[in-house]
Amino acid sequence: MKLKSLLVIILSVAMLGLADNAEAQRKNKYKARKKTNRKVSHYKGGIRGYGRFEPYLFVGAQVNAGNYFGDLAPVNKAASTDVSFTRPGFGLSGGYKFHHSLAITADINWVRIFGDDFTSDPGTEDGFPRYARNLSFRNDIKEFRLALQIFLFPNHGGPNQRLPFNAYLSLGGTVFHHEPKGKVPEFDHQAGGTDSTTPAPQAGEWVKLRPLGTEGQNLGIVEPYKSIAFSLPVALGAQIRLPNTQLNAGIELGIRYLFTDYIDDVSTEYVSLQTLEDNDGVLARIMSDRGSVPVSSKGEARDITNLRILNNHNQGHSYYIEGNVGTGIDGSRRGNPDDNDMFFVTQLKLSYVLGSTTRKRAKYR
Repeated sequence: MKLKSLLVIILSVAMLGLADNAEAQRKNKYKARKKTNRKVSHYKGGIRGYGRFEPYLFVGAQVNAGNYFGDLAPVNKAASTDVSFTRPGFGLSGGYKFHHSLAITADINWVRIFGDDFTSDPGTEDGFPRYARNLSFRNDIKEFRLALQIFLFPNHGGPNQRLPFNAYLSLGGTVFHHEPKGKVPEFDHQAGGTDSTTPAPQAGEWVKLRPLGTEGQNLGIVEPYKSIAFSLPVALGAQIRLPNTQLNAGIELGIRYLFTDYIDDVSTEYVSLQTLEDNDGVLARIMSDRGSVPVSSKGEARDITNLRILNNHNQGHSYYIEGNVGTGIDGSRRGNPDDNDMFFVTQLKLSYVLGSTTRKRAKYR
């Protein structure tokens, strides 16, 4: 009997001990799970040592394609242009990615733009006055742009953990230098008509139009425009990471909204050609009004069937359009001062990422 009671006591103590041990294990598991959940809630993503974003620098170069829209576009519609206007250029760039979704960039670009009334359709109501006007220009733009890139996908980690693909919106500001030029016709057709053989000064050369004051800038009629101007650049871009390299390749499509209407040297009204000649010379007169020239800037023959050419520039005009008197006459419309010019830049870009996230392993003692 005593032995049975002793066994009962021993078994009871053992069961109590096992219960306490099980409760202790349960509490330890709960603590471990809570600690794990806390770590997960603070997890930043990526491999240990690489999850936190690390800023980095990059440098690069780009090939540019410039395209113009303004008073000498084929038609008067927003963003209307002509593929034949496209001209090449190049540039250098650099930047600093300071946030997983943001980078600041700076680049220097050279872009040539071109426009010619000859590309307008003389068979349309809107295109005929432009075709008759026969103005043309080219302009070499040298710009400095500072912009903020806003990326579509955030990129945690450092330069070696760049995403294989990303897209971005670029916003910023640009200061640029420009100097519109026009090609001087071979002959002075204002003085001698379409069949003139009177040589024009500097025939065949591309001359600077701004110093000539083609709309009366040197006469105080309109405010002279400057060779330094500003623009608001807006662009959309996409880039890919070249595998196993520090290189990114991309494409960017951008618009430059300009704070000038004289990137093509055309904005307001014609002025008296004789007054221009008296004050600024024969070349200013010739380059202000090229409607009587029977060829385009490239030497292509123009259709002048519907044009009535007047040879007396002393009256202040060289020609007018049958049934639409006004083009080329002193005080008549030469451009549209209500809307500033703009141009487009397409860039093929290649950049090199500076820096690396590779770290040395800790030394064990």
